Amino acid sequence: MKIHLFSAAYHIKCLYSNHSRRSTKTACFSILLFFLLCNGVLAGDMPMSTTELLPGREVGITAPKTGKTFRLYVPVDYTDKRPFAVIFCYHGYRGHATTWPFKQVTKGEGFIIIGMNYATDDYYKGHLPPTKTAPEKAFFHEVVALVSARLNIARDYIFMGGYSQGGYSTTVLGEQLLDQLAGFLILGAGRRNVDTEPPPAELIRGHPIFFGAGELDDPHYPRAKRASGFYTEWGADVTFEGWENETHSLSPKWSTKTKMREWLIAHGPAKQVKSGFEKAQIAEKSGKLGEAFTLYAQIAEILPDTELCRTAKESATRLTTQAETQLDQLKKAGDKKPYAEVVKALEMFRNTYSKSLFAARATQLLSELLNAKADALEKRARAAETQKNYARALQLYKLYLTYFPEAKRYPEVQKHVKNLKSKTGTK
Repeated sequence: MKIHLFSAAYHIKCLYSNHSRRSTKTACFSILLFFLLCNGVLAGDMPMSTTELLPGREVGITAPKTGKTFRLYVPVDYTDKRPFAVIFCYHGYRGHATTWPFKQVTKGEGFIIIGMNYATDDYYKGHLPPTKTAPEKAFFHEVVALVSARLNIARDYIFMGGYSQGGYSTTVLGEQLLDQLAGFLILGAGRRNVDTEPPPAELIRGHPIFFGAGELDDPHYPRAKRASGFYTEWGADVTFEGWENETHSLSPKWSTKTKMREWLIAHGPAKQVKSGFEKAQIAEKSGKLGEAFTLYAQIAEILPDTELCRTAKESATRLTTQAETQLDQLKKAGDKKPYAEVVKALEMFRNTYSKSLFAARATQLLSELLNAKADALEKRARAAETQKNYARALQLYKLYLTYFPEAKRYPEVQKHVKNLKSKTGTK
């Protein structure tokens, strides 16, 4: 590939070699543009499995099943410790996969943004017909599966939107995926089917929809107003913004005229926090302390400056102190109480704190106690064997193999017993 790039650059240079300095500058710009375009194509061909997904990075990826490409932006504050809301972005007419305007609106924080290409050419023939969405839905589901395998996404908080054609397309594909989406963002667009074929009443009722269009955007502004009215009549939770002095080609000042980020936070992370906090409280009251701790800890990271997140952090700290104290007591009990009693207590603790790091620590402590007990029994067997009391040694080894199959040295002991039986002629 490098050979082709340099060869192309050379031909461009030769083309302008006999021209003025101004032409030379044009040639340099052409070369730069050529390299940028090539890099974009190369990025779009990157397989998901080999792509490094770092916070603040945007990459182009090819979905292996559909063979279509998409853009993936990982927010600067991304951490796999908690699930992130997702925005699927569909581009305008004759455009390409883009994360605009959502990456800019969200300031690159709080949301994983996926810029989708279209799976069919029907989009380029006057918007997607509702009867031909199968390839688009297949592509959507493949991307969800690919991204969720690599990033921690909040499945209940997936949004869909786009500008111009991307907005119209959202009213088609989004309505067919209503049960899988947390809301629509229809920008510079109306509804493709206007008032016909309304979405299922039980799904559209209460569904959050954000409309935004420039007040000078004709015909899209009146279409957006009309569509927002129909969605409202059907029971959706509609928010409408008219952007003063804006046409279909938005100005750089456009982003200062929208409350879209606040809308996204209210219907995404804020709901995620509230719902998660309620689930954590229910889990704690029912004695599922590990699940409660994990939920509290995740919630605390979503909107850390809000009161509910601060309360969640305090709850996570309280449960941490409680679990640490119990584990410390159980560890000390290992030398004082009967082995079976300590094991039972640790197993109960592990069940109580399942789905948390404390369950893993309990498992580790159980393993340490088991191996200590097994090692002590093996030592007694070895001592009997040294004294040539083979009957006693084999008796102790039998207890080892019966009660400690999960011991670290089990395979070695099993092999040793086999050799000892062969040596002593014991069956």
